[in-house]
Amino acid sequence: MKDEEIIRVQLGREPRGLIKVATRCPLGMPETIITCPVVPARPGLDVPFEPFPTVFWLTCPGAIKAVSRLEDDGWIAKLEADLREDPEFRKRYEEAGESYAEFRRKLLTDDQLNWIKTQHPSWCDVICKSWVAGVPKGSGRLKCLHAHYADYLVRAVNPVGERVRGVRGTGLLAH
Repeated sequence: MKDEEIIRVQLGREPRGLIKVATRCPLGMPETIITCPVVPARPGLDVPFEPFPTVFWLTCPGAIKAVSRLEDDGWIAKLEADLREDPEFRKRYEEAGESYAEFRRKLLTDDQLNWIKTQHPSWCDVICKSWVAGVPKGSGRLKCLHAHYADYLVRAVNPVGERVRGVRGTGLLAH
């Protein structure tokens, strides 16, 4: 089975903006993918493409389930509290957010970036400046621990994803 077919089965749908498989699980299956910051527009939108702020997408069903349990157990609020209370953790998070935004911007072609700047300038903040999962820069908010964990697996700089991996009992392992 080809990676694209496996990813389709893993997600239960066609992936949007797939660029490539970024990491594989110990069984050799796709674990995370890199997606384009803009994807073909959904039907009814009068544009050729639309923003898609999540660049690293977790596809491994076991990892998705484990991270979902953490979200259900209130880990977003716990990690937001850590960001408020731990200056070093917040600094690392901010650095990771900035580098994530830069990574995402570099995935755009010059033509895409110019079109966005001229036709939909409000998208520039989402695509070029927002952090993991489209969170506004410096907001102190978190969302989608799946995206943080995927970013950590691919780039190994996301301290939120690192903490997600380190929660006992999840079975999540960085490799």
